[in-house]
Amino acid sequence: MITNTLQMTLLVEDQEEAKKFYTEKLGFDVVADQSFGAQWRYITVAPQQNNTTVIELVKAETPEQKALIGKQSGGQVLFMFHTDNIMEDYDVLHSRGVQFHSEPQSVPGGKGAGFKDLYGNDLDMFQPD
Repeated sequence: MITNTLQMTLLVEDQEEAKKFYTEKLGFDVVADQSFGAQWRYITVAPQQNNTTVIELVKAETPEQKALIGKQSGGQVLFMFHTDNIMEDYDVLHSRGVQFHSEPQSVPGGKGAGFKDLYGNDLDMFQPD
């Protein structure tokens, strides 16, 4: 039986700039950063409090992959992150230059705030009631 999500893949233009966004702006940890020869680099990041599900930052190589950067979810939210204090996290991330759609608002089941990553992917924070 499948019991957990281990890894999600995010196509990026530049692995180093994506790593900086997730670590310096969102405060994530680097879980892995390994090079395998000159052609392939394996980078995963995850929230500091939970390294069981990681986001792999994959450099887009083909024209098809490059066309998907910032559009992998077809205009929907790509990742939703759980928070236990949305106002505090909003203030911290906003001060680091994260571009939010709006301040946190009441949504069914809690409070939410949407923002974009460095490539325009829609991301959300959610604090349950």
